[in-house]
Amino acid sequence: MKSAVALRSHACRLADRIATAAVLGLLALALLTVADVTGRYLFATPIRGFNDIVPLAGAVLLSACMPHVVARRANIAVELVGQRLGAAASRRLDGFGAVLCTAFFALMAWQYIRYAIELQQTGDVMPILRWPVWPWWSAVALFISIAAGVGLLTLGAGTPTEEAA
Repeated sequence: MKSAVALRSHACRLADRIATAAVLGLLALALLTVADVTGRYLFATPIRGFNDIVPLAGAVLLSACMPHVVARRANIAVELVGQRLGAAASRRLDGFGAVLCTAFFALMAWQYIRYAIELQQTGDVMPILRWPVWPWWSAVALFISIAAGVGLLTLGAGTPTEEAA
């Protein structure tokens, strides 16, 4: 039991670190967008290939935040039914929601892995830079897989507010 708690704690810390790096990456992407727009309109010199990178980098960075969302159970939950049925029913509903969330991320991971493999096999590349796109989608698949794994590790845990109490 103690090792399960330590494993959950480690998974949550890992998810937090990944999300912190991702948020910093999103901030950098926003600053680069300002630089691209400024260069485009003031000097008629946009950042070459930036339009190729933004959607893929955005997908990678946003998917990197998903393990944190799963670990902290920060997803949207409707608690009306649980409040009316009492604390025990509410905990069971939370557990059921956690199982569904984990299953959803596992299914998404499987599909992203299939998609990345397909992109590698077809040789899809970015229109301007001509870089392959499959590594970007492989990173998305990795982060979504981590989210599924974190969900699995935290299934028996309460919500973060319950654990702090």
